[in-house]
Amino acid sequence: MNFYKTYFLFPVLLFVACSRKPEVPPQPIVRHIVYMIRDTVAVAPKPITDTSYLEHVFKNYDLTDVRSLDSSIHVDLKYAGTDNFLGKNFYDGLRKAYFPCEVATRICNAQYYLKQINPAYSLVILDAARPLHVQQMMWDSLEMPPDKKFNYLAPPYTVSLHNYGCAVDLTIIDLSTDSILEMGSGFDHFGKLSEPAYEWHFLKSGELSEEALNNRKLLRKVMQAARFN
Repeated sequence: MNFYKTYFLFPVLLFVACSRKPEVPPQPIVRHIVYMIRDTVAVAPKPITDTSYLEHVFKNYDLTDVRSLDSSIHVDLKYAGTDNFLGKNFYDGLRKAYFPCEVATRICNAQYYLKQINPAYSLVILDAARPLHVQQMMWDSLEMPPDKKFNYLAPPYTVSLHNYGCAVDLTIIDLSTDSILEMGSGFDHFGKLSEPAYEWHFLKSGELSEEALNNRKLLRKVMQAARFN
């Protein structure tokens, strides 16, 4: 809002009586400062931060952008691009990871515990809240026998924890080398190698390295410390 400062001079009128009396000495000029506010003020347009229609959906459900609580957490949503098992973009370019406030707070706690262990490490969120209609799209797009499909993807009619924003897919990045820690299997790997129950079996067979197993244990440790099961 711009202000303009204007000066007004108010001379005091000199009155002379009809009778011949001594003239009244002139009074001093009084200067008043008046501020005038312009009636038309240019307002800068509000910057548009939303990059996807899903952000409007999540905000309507009072979900929280986790990086608004801890900006050191990295986000690389795999379903916002084509680097996923279906090779399709389901999130329309979404760049933020949304969760209920309590879940977002726990993820921040996990990041804190991880930083205490190694300041160069950071959590990387690969998937967060997932709307039910996106779950349906994924289910319909996955060409896999039903018995295997149920093991790796929740059917849309059951509603998964991802639909409530109460599940998170994540990994760890080493910021000193700008590389993701080796976990033994890639994101969305459909096979027993990604299942914790078979880790010792694959460690003995050499299909899972000791380094990858230790990295998995580290991730589980910080998540369990933050009260994730």
